[in-house]
This record gives sequence, structure tokens and C-alpha cells, in this order.
Amino acid sequence: MFKIKERIKGHNIAYKLFLFMAIIIGNSGYAQDDKTTPLINIWHLDNYDMGGQEYGPKKKEKDDYIFFKEDMTYTSKSEGKEEAGTYILNNNGAYILMSDKNGETIKAYIISISKKSLVLKYDINEIRNIEVHYNSPNQTHKL
Repeated sequence: MFKIKERIKGHNIAYKLFLFMAIIIGNSGYAQDDKTTPLINIWHLDNYDMGGQEYGPKKKEKDDYIFFKEDMTYTSKSEGKEEAGTYILNNNGAYILMSDKNGETIKAYIISISKKSLVLKYDINEIRNIEVHYNSPNQTHKL
């Protein structure tokens, strides 16, 4: 009888250890997903920041947006022109590398990101010192 209790006790500890490890591993995977989740969204152009001065979008930019999708593709509208392509998110360098269907590539540094706001600096000579602010009124877009 004593040996049976020890055997059951041993299995109970192993079972609890297994559950504990499963929870830890499961939560760490979820936390990793959380880092990239805010980018997967529709981002609407809000304003530009040039040396601390904010400027609203021009009339032809009113409907500009970028839609980053889970499958690493994007669609965007810039001054009425729609584009689509693929992107790579580099967490270490904090940038997005977007390539359109014509093979043109644009690098955008992520200045800040949250569920409601995305601030980018594009690696383009003419606008290199301008922060481009986007917002997401829906916070997250369900795909």
C-alpha cells in the first residue's frame, strides 16, 4: 500500500511539473506574438512632424493608409495611388523593409508603435528628417 501511494505521489509531481512547463512555454510564445501584433493593422496617415512642428496631410493625402497583413504583405494608398507588396519586420534594427511588385524597396524606421499609433521615419533623402504619424481608429484590424 505504501509503495502505491509513493508511485501515485511521484506521478502527481511529474504531472504538475508538466503543467507548469506547458503554461510557461505557452505564455512565452504568446508574449513573443504580442511584439509584432500591433503592426498588423490598418494605419491611416495622421500628420507629419518636422522639427517639433506638426503638419496635417495635404488634401490629396487625406485617405492615405498602410495595411500590414499577417502574411507579411501590405497594401497602401499614397496620394491616391494604391500599391501592394511584401514586407520584412526587423525587430533588432526597429525597421520595416517594404518591397512593391516592381521590386522597389523602401526602408522605414519604427520610432514608436502602440495599438493606436505608429510613427515612422522613411529612409528617403527628401523626407529623412520627418516623422510620419499614423493612427488606427479601430486599434486592431481582424483578418
